[in-house]
Amino acid sequence: MADLFPVLGFDIGGTKIAVSLLLSDGSLIASSRVSNHNRAPEDVLPEIVAAAKKLLADTGYSQDSLKAVGICAPSPFDFEKGVILNPVNMPEWRNVPIREYLADALHTRAFFDNDANASVLAEWLFGAGVGAKNMLYIALSTGIGSGIIANEHLVRGETCDAGEVGHMILEPDGPLCQCGLRGCWESLCGGRAIARRLQKELAEYPDCRIMQLAGTPGKIDMKILAAAVREDDPMACAVWDEMMERDARAIGMLINIFNPQVIALGTIAIECESIFMPLLHERIRKYAWKKTASVCTVTPGKLGHKLGEISGGAIALYGLYENGEWELPR
Repeated sequence: MADLFPVLGFDIGGTKIAVSLLLSDGSLIASSRVSNHNRAPEDVLPEIVAAAKKLLADTGYSQDSLKAVGICAPSPFDFEKGVILNPVNMPEWRNVPIREYLADALHTRAFFDNDANASVLAEWLFGAGVGAKNMLYIALSTGIGSGIIANEHLVRGETCDAGEVGHMILEPDGPLCQCGLRGCWESLCGGRAIARRLQKELAEYPDCRIMQLAGTPGKIDMKILAAAVREDDPMACAVWDEMMERDARAIGMLINIFNPQVIALGTIAIECESIFMPLLHERIRKYAWKKTASVCTVTPGKLGHKLGEISGGAIALYGLYENGEWELPR
């Protein structure tokens, strides 16, 4: 086995930034958090550098042993320049050259990508996709997006927008999506979209089970819906059934388009596995060829809540792999 070495990962979020130290076999050595709620980058960036140096020192690794850092950045950004542009949930962050900053501050190379690509890299290298040459990771959360591995390489696309599967049109006359299109998968099945729809539709039905569990319309979310489904509430089950049919349709399309060995699913598939995966497997058969479906394993992601801590380091390792400086863990 090749000698192990450390990499650092930074997962940049609107309320906090996760700083994680990994070894090249995917082992999570240590991690910490830095607050980023309504804070300016000039205040936050020195703190995440200090947190990274402390992780190295506390675990006995020298800064010279650090091979690379990976940055999981929110959109929109300039991939080629490594610049975070203007994320909606980070109002103080405008045109921040974070890749250059961290490379200079930590005296190593820095690699940069978005959260969906970071997630597929983490699951491919150390989770559900180990050994696969072709795979997808699909985030099924407040929104829907994906990362794509084809022939052992990440697919970014001409404008670095590959993987926006949440904006495939499932129903042309469907609801308006925040992207400007109508009937997007995300506008029909994203957690935020379903919650808003139910908050509006159920406000006048205080005695329904979903409202009883939530208390007020504004507290209806996917967790409340799933709880009502587990109680076999008819209204909740009808909404869930409609969501599952659309999810199966979209994932079946992706199986035929990409012909992957693995599709790893996030969040809802993990947290609601018992009421999600059996229905999905049953219905996918209607929307994918038998040949392509037979070679594709559709599964919840294996990294679970560690995904955010491993994803930044996975970006660093993939950058080294692309440069021919690290071999895949096969």
